[in-house]
Amino acid sequence: MSVLILNNETLLHFVPNVLKSVQGETLLFDKIAPHLEGAEAWLTTTFLGEAVLAKLPQETDNNQLLHFSRMAVVAEAMLHAVPQLDLVLTPNGFGIVSNSNIAPASKERVERLLLSLEKMRDDTLSVLLPLLAQEAAWATSDPCAYFSSTLYPWLDLPRKLGSTDHLWQSFQTLHEKQVAIEERLAHDFFSPELLATLRQAELLGRWGETPSAPHYKRAWRHIFAIELYMLREEELPVPSCIEVVNSIRNAPDGIFEEWKQSEIAALFVDHGYKNDKRKGGYWF
Repeated sequence: MSVLILNNETLLHFVPNVLKSVQGETLLFDKIAPHLEGAEAWLTTTFLGEAVLAKLPQETDNNQLLHFSRMAVVAEAMLHAVPQLDLVLTPNGFGIVSNSNIAPASKERVERLLLSLEKMRDDTLSVLLPLLAQEAAWATSDPCAYFSSTLYPWLDLPRKLGSTDHLWQSFQTLHEKQVAIEERLAHDFFSPELLATLRQAELLGRWGETPSAPHYKRAWRHIFAIELYMLREEELPVPSCIEVVNSIRNAPDGIFEEWKQSEIAALFVDHGYKNDKRKGGYWF
């Protein structure tokens, strides 16, 4: 049983234009109960984590995290339940629910409804993720590990690349590409250690107020700009990478120590070359 959507009254807060059930009719809550359970399990595994889910029922109804979690569960559940709601199984096969006053919706209207539910879910998830990032219990969850594996964890990433539909689906595809891109950037230029620091700072808001904070925020912006370019053009802008590396390498002592103490930093040490009159050749 869902712990977020406990009854029909709570469910109807998030489902508009539902006719009131009369005595003897099955409540919408009972009709889609399995979908609510599945949606809540999906949301917990993918976003909330078990620790956050456990504390949500203790919150008041005006708690934002609880509100948007419920909205996401209902949208996801309805997205899967809608195609079945006007069908009944008879001894002779499936039939369509209808009466003299209300006719079944057309295929086109149902498709528009499904797109609307998907958008509602995706927009809700976009609001939910920053709220989760403020929860201490979430920082050690599996969903946090997933979202903290890239420099830009926010679900509006597809919009930055010109896509406005199917945001969650598009984000997952881009996330896989981000992971591959950042692995290359880390091992060729910026070090796994530095990127790990930047990822945590962005997702969990750990930029801080120290004198070094602007340096790290600037590095994050430059490296993410490189990543966006690679997502669009599918090529590595080496000059831009070298420029950022030089700014990191030349930063004052105590800043970017994650990079300066890494194996990657050794690749950029300027050993220089001095002509030696005792040797037979010169470099100009």
